[in-house]
Amino acid sequence: NHPQEQFTVVMLTYEREAVLITSLSRLYGLPYLNKVIVVWNSPSPPAEDLSVDDDSHLRHDEIIFGFRVWREHRDRLVGFPGRFHAWDSNHTSWNYNSNYSCELSMVLTGAAFYHKYYNYLYTHEMPEPIRLMVDELMNCEDLAMNFLISHVTRQPPVKVTSRWTFRCPGCPVSLSEDDSHFQERHRCINEFSRLYGYNPLLYTQYRADSVLFKTRIPPDKQKCFKFI
Repeated sequence: NHPQEQFTVVMLTYEREAVLITSLSRLYGLPYLNKVIVVWNSPSPPAEDLSVDDDSHLRHDEIIFGFRVWREHRDRLVGFPGRFHAWDSNHTSWNYNSNYSCELSMVLTGAAFYHKYYNYLYTHEMPEPIRLMVDELMNCEDLAMNFLISHVTRQPPVKVTSRWTFRCPGCPVSLSEDDSHFQERHRCINEFSRLYGYNPLLYTQYRADSVLFKTRIPPDKQKCFKFI
């Protein structure tokens, strides 16, 4: 009901200028886009003067649909790649899991919408040891945001469309493909749970798709979103 609302894309990158430029070019002409903020995670400054990672290849219709869903769930984390946490009874600890599942408890901020107020909470209200751990590992900032929002709202995130992961043809091997990356994320979930005094993540089996997704309609009719 607010057609003039816009969003800001916050794009994280690390020493991948060619991938960054390609990702930025994909945003050209995107409706509702107000500005793009690039977070340059490298000690060397760049050559060039949503929360998305630089290798998250989203089409314009997917971004627009995600934005529309977020506008109906403004206090929630609304995004694309789903993940979940699982209890390991053998080791009495939490595990981070990226396998396909019928339920999820997190959506990755590499492709997600959330209210900018949570950036304030992340910086000023979230337990400081969490931020220090994220900075030390250069990992788990998305898990930290999921913990924070679930803790504040006591609601799970909202996943949109069937996307579970992203492919980035031509990109260098990402950090997320390294086994140590997953070990660090196991560690993060357990440490964050200890610092909060409980695990605030909540499971959901809900996913938002457009109303006519996979619905056959007469040839003279048109869907609002053709592919989602």
